[in-house]
Amino acid sequence: MTIELTILISVVSVSAAIFFGIKGAKRADVNDIEERAKKNAEIIFKLDEALTLMRKMQEELKEQGSRISKDEKDTEMLSMRYTELEKRVEKLEGK
Repeated sequence: MTIELTILISVVSVSAAIFFGIKGAKRADVNDIEERAKKNAEIIFKLDEALTLMRKMQEELKEQGSRISKDEKDTEMLSMRYTELEKRVEKLEGK
């Protein structure tokens, strides 16, 4: 009877060890998944902010490009006017 009792105690202890081991592993997996989900959410948030900033920068670059092209047109027009004025001055000096 003592042998049966020791075998029963051994089986119960091994079963308990397996049960609590699996339960602990599941708990660790759940915690690990939660941590990864938090980190992924932070990364996604930061990437979204970076994308928003990049889009704003693209819009600003487009605006600057249009300003530069307008300034180039204005500079070209002023250069033409200056050339015309030089010609007029030369005509007046020549007369």
